[in-house]
Amino acid sequence: MPPKTHALLTRLYNQFGQRILKVILKRNGGDLQTAEQVLQDTYVAAYKSFHTFHHKSTYFTWLCRIALNKLADYYRHQVNSNFQLKVDLPSHELSPEEKLALDELRAKVNACLNLLPPEYRRLLHLKYYEELSNKQISLKLNLSARSLEGRLYRAKKLLANLYAKSP
Repeated sequence: MPPKTHALLTRLYNQFGQRILKVILKRNGGDLQTAEQVLQDTYVAAYKSFHTFHHKSTYFTWLCRIALNKLADYYRHQVNSNFQLKVDLPSHELSPEEKLALDELRAKVNACLNLLPPEYRRLLHLKYYEELSNKQISLKLNLSARSLEGRLYRAKKLLANLYAKSP
């Protein structure tokens, strides 16, 4: 990359870095460590794809869009790599047929979870995997209790529909 482009990106980081960090923090519920990682990923992506910027928007808008995409990528990776159905049953009390049925159920539910939009996967992850209360989730995601309830309802309904339609 030419030194001129590198200098421009450095100037953009100095000019917009804190504002973009605030956008990310607002979207991720205030997780500073994640926001800083996403900000770094944003500027790496901007550096790699600067040649695709055609001045159809402002630099700030372009960088925000990259940041939001990188945040979605971050959570998609987190949810897909960490969120698996947990069923804690004493395995010694299950027959081989029951164990097989439970494994098939786990696989089917996990496949359906992977089909959900990242926002819904994250909500279900926080609720059922991390076992956070609705109040904790609302604070973490900066959502009102009513908004959270509606989103959880839609996430569970979509998961149920996907499960019903799966083979």
